[in-house]
Amino acid sequence: MRLRTLILVAFSIMGAASVFPQTPPSPTARPAPVQAQAQPQTGIPSPLDKESIPPLMPEAPLNAPVFQFRFRVAFLLTPAMVTAIQSTSLNAQNSKSNQNSSSRKENCPAWEDPILRDVGLAAALGIKIQSEQIVAVIVFMPIELVNKSLTMLVQNQIFARNPDNSIQMNTSVHTIRVPLERLFYYYPLGGDPKQGAPVAIEILVNQK
Repeated sequence: MRLRTLILVAFSIMGAASVFPQTPPSPTARPAPVQAQAQPQTGIPSPLDKESIPPLMPEAPLNAPVFQFRFRVAFLLTPAMVTAIQSTSLNAQNSKSNQNSSSRKENCPAWEDPILRDVGLAAALGIKIQSEQIVAVIVFMPIELVNKSLTMLVQNQIFARNPDNSIQMNTSVHTIRVPLERLFYYYPLGGDPKQGAPVAIEILVNQK
């Protein structure tokens, strides 16, 4: 009887020993993932995170040129006004000699108050002009500076009221070349000495 009891106890111990190695380890036996997740909470990124995450924005180039723009707008220019300002643009030498260059006041357009803006190379600069007949949004983007001449990409979106009260929309994208420190005249809807111009923009650009 005693021997039978000892045999049963021995088999019970052997069975228990074969079961314990097969049981999966408890979660507390794997602290490595917990330690890996705790590292970002310290505020110091790991080298892997620093290399795998690209910067949100590229760094701005050093010593990028900055330009100061001065705009003046005039509407409903007569042919004589267009001739006068074109002559001024051709004969201009610098911004100082351009002032009051027209000898006849009746040929001077009614310029609105100047608009001053600073913008860097490859940055967009938008202005909105409005009269009873015209509403325009014009975006200028300086893209290249060569020999004191600034090439700009220009995008126009213009709404004009016709004599019959219908609305005409004009959109265009093109480039213009503006000399630095000299007046330049831009006609978003065209202009010539025979028909005049619906609108003209006087542009003066200086590099800061």
